[in-house]
Amino acid sequence: MRRPTLLLSLLLLLVPLAGLTAMGWWGSGSPWAERPGYPRASASGGSLPASGEPVSTAAAAAEGVVDPNLPITIGETRRIAARAIDDTASAPTHQALINLARRFLGQPYNAFSLDRLRSERLLLDLTRFDCFLFVEQLLALVNSRQVDTQTAGVDRFSDHVRQLRYDGGEVAYCRRHHYFTRWADAAEKQGYLVNLNPFLPGSRSRNRPLTFLSQHVEAYEPMKLAANRACITALEKDLTVTQGYVPLTALTRLLPSLRSGDIFALVTAVPGLDVTHVGLVEVEGGQVGAIHAAPGEGVMRSDDLTRYAWGVADVIGVAFYRPIPNPEGKPGG
Repeated sequence: MRRPTLLLSLLLLLVPLAGLTAMGWWGSGSPWAERPGYPRASASGGSLPASGEPVSTAAAAAEGVVDPNLPITIGETRRIAARAIDDTASAPTHQALINLARRFLGQPYNAFSLDRLRSERLLLDLTRFDCFLFVEQLLALVNSRQVDTQTAGVDRFSDHVRQLRYDGGEVAYCRRHHYFTRWADAAEKQGYLVNLNPFLPGSRSRNRPLTFLSQHVEAYEPMKLAANRACITALEKDLTVTQGYVPLTALTRLLPSLRSGDIFALVTAVPGLDVTHVGLVEVEGGQVGAIHAAPGEGVMRSDDLTRYAWGVADVIGVAFYRPIPNPEGKPGG
């Protein structure tokens, strides 16, 4: 049974229960329900023993020698990654992304994906998703295709996830990109995507303080550790991002500028947060929809992205980013 998220509790305070939908904005383990963007937290199903450590590393953990950079792969993730890399080897980046997204339709939703382990580890899971992990891992997969062997591709996938998820690629809770805008800014600097918002008709910008995590420490398991509380509180003391987005009322004008594989992020009015949900744009027959991981639904398709965005509580607009090939497929390229 999935434990209640902090975001769900917040929603109950902000909007009538009748206004909640299955396409809501809660999700992963970050403050924005999906990464602090709510706390990413539950590692995965049956591959974790009672100790909380994966079976494959339990013995090493007992000896105190676990390397946080050593990936924990859940279930059939390595096999799924290898097949995904092979099957999209020759497709352009944007087409490979949407093809992979369609492949995962129907996969289950998994809230709080990163915070259940005893210490921060590089977790890879292609068997179930929250919205953030869905986008992040697919972006890592499509940049892992320029390889000679399946093993090399899977290893490169792991490296890309680490580079995308953590500041400087350092696996530590305080180095994790908890807010989507910071994640996207870092990804752009590393050559994974382009921020489309400055170029879109009707777009605007805001300076957004990011304080949600430090203001809701009780909701995040890793924040029970004094060292994590101290570093996150210090980080968020003066943490402000410049966030570009398109207001809901202007979405119709920009739809012709989008293509399948673009990343969308729902921009929120909730204090201390920047984004509450993310996914991939899907353009079919002139209709702009989305594929994303949603609570109660798993990986799903929404036929009308504009209508979907209007239906999510406290959303004021949408931000868009375009994935691009990372030169030579190397992290930080």
